Amino acid sequence: MENQTKIKCPNCGTAIDVEDILSHQLEEGLKKKYNAQVAEEKKKYEKEFEVLNKAKEEFELKKKQENELFQERLEVKLKEGKREYEEKTKKKLIEEQSEQFAVLQKELNEKSEQLKELNKSKAEIEKLKRANTEIKEAVEAESQKN
Repeated sequence: MENQTKIKCPNCGTAIDVEDILSHQLEEGLKKKYNAQVAEEKKKYEKEFEVLNKAKEEFELKKKQENELFQERLEVKLKEGKREYEEKTKKKLIEEQSEQFAVLQKELNEKSEQLKELNKSKAEIEKLKRANTEIKEAVEAESQKN
């Protein structure tokens, strides 16, 4: 069988193993084909990797924008909440002050009425004192006449 796979070179007469040459040619063909497939798969992989990276960047950008929007909305809500709290507190303080003012105004009115009554009483007492003095003077004048 060894003879069947070997041939002699017509020029130099060297024995050449056809199987080795064929296997070498097949091996080279398969290597080229395999390397071409690997290169093609590598290109596909790189393209998919680029697409995924681009999608990741877009996702990150969108995420960042949504976070910024969320922060803005949160700040607006916090400001609104703070404003509402301040308004409620201010309104409550005004109501409390109004109640206190009404109580003080009532007390002032009562004191004013008491003061008026006191002044009336003083005036009445002074009037009675003068009348008493006039009566005494009249009685003394009468008694001096007699």
